[in-house]
Amino acid sequence: MARRKAARRRRRPQGIKLLNVAEALVQANIVTETLMDVNPIQFVLGDAGPTLMASGGAISLLEIAKRPELLSTIGARAMNPENIINIAVKSAIANVGFRFAKKAVARPIRLMNKNLRMLNLGVTL
Repeated sequence: MARRKAARRRRRPQGIKLLNVAEALVQANIVTETLMDVNPIQFVLGDAGPTLMASGGAISLLEIAKRPELLSTIGARAMNPENIINIAVKSAIANVGFRFAKKAVARPIRLMNKNLRMLNLGVTL
């Protein structure tokens, strides 16, 4: 008689972790502020005015779609060693800060996650 196949292991879906979303938003803010002079929300949405374009020297996604030559401006800013060092230092500080903060508030996070799991929203801290 043939051997039975072992049951596949199933993992519980992990859901979205809000602290990881916040860290990603901080990292995106560092890059967009340095290279495009806007925050990530303004980069995606523009100023949400009648023209949906970022004001001043800022570059939004819609402006890039309308004027592709702005990509060369972003590339020039990205090739500037001062900007690269600025992004690297800020990113490292943000990464260390989030790691420290997660360890410092691990117990309250655990308690809040227990309550959030009971709500079954698929979101944890």
